[in-house]
Amino acid sequence: MKKAPAVIAGAFLLFSTYLLIPSAHGAVPNPQVSLTAAASKISGTSWSNDGSIGGSATLATAASTAPTFQSSDSSVALNASTNSNQYITQSLGNGSALSNVTFQINMNLKSSQANSAGAFGMILGWTGANYDIWYQPGCLGFNTGGGDVYGMSTTSGVLDSFHTFTFVMSTTQDNTTKQKIFMDGVQQSLSLCQGTVGQTQKSFGTTPSSYTIGRYGSNGFYGTFNLRSFKLWTSELTVAEIQESYNAQFTPLSHTIALTSGLSTAIYRTASTLRSTTDVDGKVTFFSNGKRIPGCINIQTVNKIANCSWKPSAINYNNITARVVASGGSLTTSTLRIFVTKRTGLR
Repeated sequence: MKKAPAVIAGAFLLFSTYLLIPSAHGAVPNPQVSLTAAASKISGTSWSNDGSIGGSATLATAASTAPTFQSSDSSVALNASTNSNQYITQSLGNGSALSNVTFQINMNLKSSQANSAGAFGMILGWTGANYDIWYQPGCLGFNTGGGDVYGMSTTSGVLDSFHTFTFVMSTTQDNTTKQKIFMDGVQQSLSLCQGTVGQTQKSFGTTPSSYTIGRYGSNGFYGTFNLRSFKLWTSELTVAEIQESYNAQFTPLSHTIALTSGLSTAIYRTASTLRSTTDVDGKVTFFSNGKRIPGCINIQTVNKIANCSWKPSAINYNNITARVVASGGSLTTSTLRIFVTKRTGLR
């Protein structure tokens, strides 16, 4: 009977090593379009769509060279050079006109727009429509084809690095009822940057609707940015759903632990370095025999790595684990068994 608590604790530890705990939010609807920049997803000019309508988006150009996947930053680069005229398009197959669309795009929007002397460029348009998402120096937002931009400021911390943007587009005949922009899960303040909005121009083009990433519908104004992922819903997502979809990008799927020495042994009361490696950044807590290791609690990862200086307090086998907590959930490593030997000269 005296061994029962240890058996129970061991069973709990074994279970917890494989436990993935997602963030506690409502389920996000499945997107109609889901594109992920990866060599396995792109073949020639076809980009596999993992969304509910399936099929493939087309990597296209109005010039000579279509965009391709680049491994250097795991993205598809659009319009990096003058007159490349590249875009991505797919029909949504809808049988009736759309009223609302939400799309999420992880991109590195360039301050230098290669295809425009005025440094402006298109993020997303619709075939046969003037309603689109447009960038010009200082502002990113909604455009209706009349030189207008209603959107967010880009003067600080927005350009030339990867961010996740979410846009809610709507045919509602005003600027504020439904139109929204989020950056990295945070809703942005919007204002009229210039011009007069043509409310009656708001539509999603022909039926079925076809989106064009990086181009103004069937015309020019090609945008310069690197794209890592794109999701599109033919509906208006709630604020909670938008934030949950953003957080889901940071759900840990891989987490390992090891001694930096590469060995599986350590010395009693002598410092060894434990290293946690995961696929998302977050905060890591290290455990020895089910107890948190002092000084190794909630360590912020740097480039998805966290280190713990551990001085073993028990001789013989020690069971070591680490748990990472990120905005998209948490994940505990499998158990690393480390044999702890006596110090030299220790009786």
